[in-house]
Amino acid sequence: MEERSSTINTINNVPCRKLKLNDEAQTTAKVISHNKSSRAVLQTEQKACIPHVRINSASSSAQLSTANKRSAWKYSTIVAVCVALLVPILTWTGLIAAGSQWIDKAKLDMFYEQVQQQVALPNGQPLVRPDEMPSYIGAALLAIEDHRFYLHPGVDPVGMVRSLWVDVIKQSKVQGGSTITMQLSRNLFLSHEKKFVRKFKEVAIALNLDWNYSKQDLLGMYLNKVYFGHGKYGIEAAANYYFAKTTRSLNNVPTIDLAESALLVGLLKAPEHYSPFKNLQRAQQRQQVVLYRMYDLGWITKNELQTALHKPVILAKR
Repeated sequence: MEERSSTINTINNVPCRKLKLNDEAQTTAKVISHNKSSRAVLQTEQKACIPHVRINSASSSAQLSTANKRSAWKYSTIVAVCVALLVPILTWTGLIAAGSQWIDKAKLDMFYEQVQQQVALPNGQPLVRPDEMPSYIGAALLAIEDHRFYLHPGVDPVGMVRSLWVDVIKQSKVQGGSTITMQLSRNLFLSHEKKFVRKFKEVAIALNLDWNYSKQDLLGMYLNKVYFGHGKYGIEAAANYYFAKTTRSLNNVPTIDLAESALLVGLLKAPEHYSPFKNLQRAQQRQQVVLYRMYDLGWITKNELQTALHKPVILAKR
């Protein structure tokens, strides 16, 4: 009886085991199915992310490239600015140093002292400082020869470029472009030959002189060195020769006026050609150029201009 009862219980438990196995299988299948679904979703999301990653990577590369270009541009700009600033400064400094090679220091120092002391040269030429002269004498000279004299360092780049441009347009040597400091350099230390080497030396010496002397000192040396024709050097000797007058403001001898000063500085372009003793009309035409230039620059009034234009030229008897 006991064996039979045990057998019956075993038979009765079989369906229960099968039911438990089926439940476990279904649970396992659901887990597997869920895992597969999760894996599929994950793979889909990863695939969906790949284009975004590529886009972000491409965008980052483009931004990096743009940043590199900007950095390169800034660097190039800084280098260009530094070069643009340093080259003129170094060139200017080098020319000043080079100019000292062609300057006779002893000769220059002696002439400077003679002008300052206003002593006559051994050949009898009188010397006068600019501060002893009326202001219109220096103004007349600068108006026609170098109106930016007090602005440039001995060499006027604007004037040189303008002169070159006019010469190219006219296809001939029309304008000089030399400042009075450059002319002084030539008159003191160089020849008048028209060569590039001479012009280079002239520029270097002018820069050196402007660096070492005041504008007033340079103006004084120029006025006492330049040639006025008929063998006369210096404006004091010229005033005495052409008008029997002086350039000194306080003197027993009459002082040249504005009209006479304009005529004298007008001679500098070609002293013998514009000499009033040779051709008074030509000299007066040149005088008018100087006076109108002074008026255009605002250095004389309209009344002063008209007075000077209508003043008769009275020359010394020769």
